[in-house]
Amino acid sequence: MPKTSVRSSSVDKSAAVATVALVGTIKAPPEGVVDYYKTSMEAQGFKLVPGPSAVGNVTSLDFIRGDGETVNVSVRQKEGVSTFTIGANVAAGSVK
Repeated sequence: MPKTSVRSSSVDKSAAVATVALVGTIKAPPEGVVDYYKTSMEAQGFKLVPGPSAVGNVTSLDFIRGDGETVNVSVRQKEGVSTFTIGANVAAGSVK
């Protein structure tokens, strides 16, 4: 997401399924973060998994593609700053 400050990131492509994680912060409401990543994930062929989109004060969305590729986007806002985490298990060849 443009204007994000990346706090941490990791990629493990040592297997057929890569594990990717990113923690970022941005001065934006959680709805803006969710909308951005929902659009981005759907453009890459992921489908939103139906279910509750909030757990306590954390907004959380799960996506799935193909035979088990998954992405989770979780967002929490404090003092006008949204902190979000993206965790993904995807085909190693699809990691950019």
